[in-house]
Amino acid sequence: MRLLLDSHAVYWWVAGSPRLSATARGLILDRENVLLISAVSIYELEWKAQRSRIALPPQELRAALRRNDVEDLPITHDHAEYAAQFDWDHRDPWDRLLAAQARLENCALVSIDEVFDAIGVDRQW
Repeated sequence: MRLLLDSHAVYWWVAGSPRLSATARGLILDRENVLLISAVSIYELEWKAQRSRIALPPQELRAALRRNDVEDLPITHDHAEYAAQFDWDHRDPWDRLLAAQARLENCALVSIDEVFDAIGVDRQW
C-alpha cells in the first residue's frame, strides 16, 4: 500500500509518541508499504521547529526519513490544480494539497484529521 504521511503522523512516529495510533504505527512499520512525505508536510514541520512548536531538529527528522526509506512527494501543477478545484468547505490550503496528492497518487493518507473523510480520501488511523 502507498501511504502519504500527514505531518503530525510523521512527527509522532519519529518522536516515538503514544499519540500515533496502533493502526498507523503498524502501517508505517510494515515494510511492504511505500511511505511518502509531501513537500507540504516538510514545510509545516520545518516551520513549527523554527518556532519551537515541536522539539524535533530538522536534521534529525531528515535522518529518520532517510533511514526508513520515506520517499519525497513533490507538489506538481496537477496537485495544485486539483486542490484548487475541490468542492470542499475546508479552507486549509495544506490539507487541500495533501488530499489532492493522496487522490492523484493513489495513496492512503495516514492522518488523525477526520476532515478528510468528507471528501472520500482513504484515511488510515
